[in-house]
Amino acid sequence: MYQHQHLAAQVKQFLNSALSGSHGQFDKLLATQIRCWGFPEFDPTNRAEYQGFFNYLVDVFAQRQWSIDQLLASDSQVLVRFRISGYHHEEFMGLPATGAYLEFSSHILFRVRDGLIDESWMYKKSLRMTTKKGSVFELIPAAVSVAGQHPQTLSRCS
Repeated sequence: MYQHQHLAAQVKQFLNSALSGSHGQFDKLLATQIRCWGFPEFDPTNRAEYQGFFNYLVDVFAQRQWSIDQLLASDSQVLVRFRISGYHHEEFMGLPATGAYLEFSSHILFRVRDGLIDESWMYKKSLRMTTKKGSVFELIPAAVSVAGQHPQTLSRCS
């Protein structure tokens, strides 16, 4: 039981650090080489690219807020549901900067070996945009992409 709690606390500390724009936890908790799947824009392959992804994510959202909505841990894996939101001032997931309020949420499954995160899967990504006039658009990338083609995006307006 202690291992689960310790691993959950480490990943929570890592994500809070990464989503706040601080990188003190990257060297402590990330393996030098990391395998990633399903990240928007690109899949990081090493510590520097992983840090670059979180830098990019932080830059997309002005006046950002984030939360960890769910966190489940086993002996070697941690599943996290998180969200980050703010005003959209950088291109993200193919959407040019709009100035609208943007919320990105996703699941990330972290695999930890020898105390270091060495694999990450990001899935169930969704992007919700609220325009300055109050229109709401939800973009949900298709779960599977065909080799060589970009995944389709489903959109819903309300």
